[in-house]
Amino acid sequence: MRHLTPAFALGALNRGKQIEQFLGSIESGSRHGLRWIALSPGRTGTSVFLSDVEDAGTDTFLDITELRPMDPEEETWGREIAVLPTPEEALYLAERDFAADPRRWVNQGLVCDEYYDFWTARRTNP
Repeated sequence: MRHLTPAFALGALNRGKQIEQFLGSIESGSRHGLRWIALSPGRTGTSVFLSDVEDAGTDTFLDITELRPMDPEEETWGREIAVLPTPEEALYLAERDFAADPRRWVNQGLVCDEYYDFWTARRTNP
């Protein structure tokens, strides 16, 4: 099972582990992009990072974490949206402001598998 239950997602954050979620495609003017979000616990709270990257995956390269940011001024790993005191608050912000699905969180590194599923579905059903 790839996806974390809401309780397991919270548990991962409480253990100091990052969780991620692929949020789908986005449009910026005439450009097509992809969005994903990561929650990363640290000493000062749980950071919420949002990444908008170019939709430039290929059949042989589907590492969403290595795609170029849509905004050339943005850091290569996404922008920090907020640092919240608790994991619960970070999860709530992600769900409220970015439509993250509480049943679609994955452990760190698995967001690429989520993108692969999206890529495959899109190629199968254009």
